[in-house]
Formats: sequence, C-alpha cells, structure tokens
Amino acid sequence: MRRVSEPTYKRFIVGELKRFDESNHVYSRVDRGEVIPLDMIPQDGSSKSAVHRIFTYDPGRTEKRGYGPADYALRWAGRTIDYVARKHLHGREIEPAREPVEVTNVEEMTDLIKRTARWFGADLVGIASLNRLWVYSHWGDHSVQLGLGGRVGEPLELPGYFTNVIVMAVEMDYQHIRRSPAVEAATDLAYSKMGFIAPSMARFVQELGYHAMPSGNDTALSIPLAVDAGLGELGRNGILITDKYGPRVRICKVFTDLPLVHDKPVDLGVQAFCETCERCAQKCPGQALKRGERTAEHNNISNNVNIRKWPVNAERCIRWWFKNRAHCTVCIRVCPFNKPDTGLHRSVRSLVGRTSAFNRLFLWGDDVMGYGRQVID
Repeated sequence: MRRVSEPTYKRFIVGELKRFDESNHVYSRVDRGEVIPLDMIPQDGSSKSAVHRIFTYDPGRTEKRGYGPADYALRWAGRTIDYVARKHLHGREIEPAREPVEVTNVEEMTDLIKRTARWFGADLVGIASLNRLWVYSHWGDHSVQLGLGGRVGEPLELPGYFTNVIVMAVEMDYQHIRRSPAVEAATDLAYSKMGFIAPSMARFVQELGYHAMPSGNDTALSIPLAVDAGLGELGRNGILITDKYGPRVRICKVFTDLPLVHDKPVDLGVQAFCETCERCAQKCPGQALKRGERTAEHNNISNNVNIRKWPVNAERCIRWWFKNRAHCTVCIRVCPFNKPDTGLHRSVRSLVGRTSAFNRLFLWGDDVMGYGRQVID
C-alpha cells in the first residue's frame, strides 16, 4: 500500500466540516418513525430497535429463495454477541485497572497493540490521532434505543485525555455476501465479532493502566477514523474500501490515552477508480447511490456537507431494506474491489494503486469473468 501524508478525502473538502449529530443518522430517524411509519414496521415483542425489526421473516415469502426461516435464523444467531456486548460494553469508558505501565518504547507498544488486536480476531488494525471532528456532536435515537448513550439530543463529548484511536476491521465472508439482497448473515456475524474484539481490546489497554472506550457504530464516525488510521479509502458506495478485502469489512474502534505510533493514510487508487466505475450505483436496487460527478450537496439531513463525494441517499436505502425485509449489501457484492485474496487480485489491486490507465480494462474484465453476480448456494 502506498502511504501518503494526508488522507485522500482532504483534497475534496470545500468548506467548514461540522460534527455530525447522530440524531440525523438514518437509523435514528427510522427509530423515531421519520422515514418509515412505525406502525408499518413489524412488532415482534422484543426490545429491538425499529431498524432491526425490519429484518423479520415473512411466511408469505417462503417460496422466495434466500428468505426462508433458516436464513433469518442464521442471521439473528450471528448477531447474538453483538446484542449482548454492545448494550453493556460499547460507548462506556473502562477505567485504568492500575498505575500506567511506563511506555519506554512507543514502537514496541504499538506493535504489541496490533498483534493483540489480531489475536482477538481483527483482520486489519491501524492507529490514528483522534480527530474530534469525527465524534458525534449529540447522542441519537438509535444509540439511546440500544442502551449506549444518555438522552436523545444530549451533547456527546469524549474526555480530553483520549488522544488516540485504535481502529480495527473485521472481514465479512465473501460467499455469504454474494447472496445479497437475499438474507445474508456475514454482516451480523461481523457485528458480533466487533462486539467481542473492541471491548477485549479496551480491557487489555485498561489492564496496562490506561483509559479506553470501546465503540462499534456508536460514538463516532467509523469510516473517516479508519481512513485516518490507514485502513483504506472512502468509495462511491459510501463504504470504506480496503486493500485486502475491498468494502467487505465492518469497523470498530477503541479510544485511548495509551501512547502509540500513528499510521499514515493510504492511497489505493480508489478515488480515481470510483470516478470511472459506477458499478455500485448502477446495481443498487434502491437507487440510493449517486452516478456521475461528486458533489458537496446533500440528499437530506443524513448527509454531511462541505465535502465533495458521492453522498448516499440513506432514505432510499433504508426504504429498500424495508421492502426487502433484509439489509442489503449489493453495493459490496458488486464492487470490483470485492474479491478473494488471491495472487491475481493482489496484483490487480497493486496496479490500480499505481496507475489509473487500466481501470476501464479491469472493469471490462470484471464483466467478462462474471464477478459481482448474486449466488445463493
């Protein structure tokens, strides 16, 4: 990977960026009935948020392959640890267990943290200085509904001693993602792995005598933190594109005051490739992704402004989820960066990172080879 001095999103900032209010996140807006009427969302007698109750088995669709009771059962089973761990552990500071160990060699400590993160199950790990611009400005309905925050609309401020963030990514199973938009459990299992990895990493840091706070999707925007930590770049599909797994990852993080060496951002050639490729926008069943040029405008309050990108129309996306009765990862499935980690694909990714001259050829090859098509075994 080619390391660069500043993240590739920086050159697209055209005005003042402000912290995002989690109340404007589309999940929060669904939870309060703003995007989909609450009386239209199934009631299953559980404490699940409205967003999660969308994913409900419908006996009337049993004839449709990929939407059977076993498919939904695997999806909810994969989510088990996430529901337990997130409610009790994410977004909560873990106080130091002892006096801090003296860090005489920051490089060695950084290496230890990365090895430990991988031992816990992280597939990728990077470290960045905490940019508080990416921390949510206020708690939103979704985090409060899940028991992660205080009150809706309450300001969210991390303690000043949090200076670093350990960002970890978990691979989602390639074959299961190929099922989308049918029910796939790869996303849910990844969330459960996040629910184990982030609190475990925070506890390890705490046992070294330092402050730590584990986080999944809550508390702060994961993608810009991951970009800052050198894990990848933002793609047209609004998702982190990594070197090894493309967009097929989920992100968790730990905020800490442990002294660590920061990773440099990377340039994988994603920006140039996404400018040529519109595969995700063409194939999006909800027509929620933007074709053509970048824009600094927003679709609705669920987008941030003053940065030129391809803003996702989250309202269209979530309405398609509701119609589909399952979350959708088609934009991940069809992305040309979503490939098995083979020598051939590593070579192609390496070439894309060095030059954009062959991007159209690679897109043509994707079509010829049939990559990105739906496969339900």
